[in-house]
Amino acid sequence: ANYFEKRDRFQQEREKYYREKTNLRLKYAALISIGISIILLLSMAFGAVDFNNTNALLLMRGCAGLFALIFVVLAGILIYRVNASYFVDKANPKQKH
Repeated sequence: ANYFEKRDRFQQEREKYYREKTNLRLKYAALISIGISIILLLSMAFGAVDFNNTNALLLMRGCAGLFALIFVVLAGILIYRVNASYFVDKANPKQKH
């Protein structure tokens, strides 16, 4: 039970870092990129592109993969920024004068 309490407290302490303006921009950019990727893949699955047109099909798959890769990079940057800020602030707490 102690592990789950510590994990919840750790998540709650990092919430303020996720709500910073630059981190929110990263979050929304990541969500937009994965959304575009999903839309491209769903449009191919439901037949928006003729399967005889291989060039368009390959282009859409490539773009979907590229946007998925952009999502992974942006999500990694977001998580790194939040954790780095959290641990720097935890190591050097602001002293009141």
